[in-house]
Amino acid sequence: MSEHQVYFPDLREPLPSSMVLGGPEAHHAARVKRLEVGARLRLCNGRGLLVGARISDIRKVRGEWEVELGGLERQVCERALPQVDVYAAVPKGDRLHELIDGLSQVGAAVWHPLVAERTVVEPRAGKLERLERIAVESLKQCGRAWLLEVGAAVTVKQALKASPPVVVADSSGTPYAAVGAAHVVVLVGPEGGWTPAELDLAKGSGARIARFGPHTMRIELAAVVAAAAVMDQEARVAQQG
Repeated sequence: MSEHQVYFPDLREPLPSSMVLGGPEAHHAARVKRLEVGARLRLCNGRGLLVGARISDIRKVRGEWEVELGGLERQVCERALPQVDVYAAVPKGDRLHELIDGLSQVGAAVWHPLVAERTVVEPRAGKLERLERIAVESLKQCGRAWLLEVGAAVTVKQALKASPPVVVADSSGTPYAAVGAAHVVVLVGPEGGWTPAELDLAKGSGARIARFGPHTMRIELAAVVAAAAVMDQEARVAQQG
C-alpha cells in the first residue's frame, strides 16, 4: 500500500527535526485513514518538495486532532518532462471536475479554460477556486509531487501564440507523432467543435492539427487522452535520444 500523502503548502527548507500536523489533514489522517503511531506518511508542498515522516504521536488538543511527525526525510522532485499544458474548453456541470482530476492523474502541468467561438460555459472565479481544491485532492490521491496549476481563461488566438509547440486536437488531423519537445501545449475545443476559421487560424500559426483516436470524445475525456498520449510519445522519443 502506498504512503498516505498530505498536502502541506507551507512546507519549506530547512526542515525542522519534527513537525505537528493539525487541522483537516490531521483529522483525515487520524479518523478517516485511521493511521496509528509508527505509520509512515508523506508531506508534499505541491512544488516538488516531498518529506517522508513517521507518526510519533496522535492526540486531541482542545477538541482538535494533532499528529506529531518525526524522522523527516527530504526528497526534491523536478517537474516531470515532457511538460504538457492543456488549454481546454469547459464542459458542462460536474464534468469539469472530472477533467481536472483526470489531467492531474495523468501528469499534465497546467490547465487553462479555453474560450473558443462555440464556447458555452465560462467558469467564474468561485468555480476556479473549487477546481484548485479538486487538484489538491487529486495530488494527494495519485501521489504527484507538483500540483496541477489551474490557470486563467485564454482565447484561442492567445493560446496559439504560446512559445512551446502547439497541438490542436481535431479529427481532421493526422495521428499524433512526437516532435521531440520537452514542453507542449495541447488545445481541446468545445462541444460544438472548432469553427473553420479557428482551424485556419491554427494552421496559419504553425500549430499541428492532430487526432487522438477514431471516435468523437467528450471534452473531459479528450483532454485527458490527448495529454496522456503526448506525454507518453514525447517521453519515448526522449528516452531513445
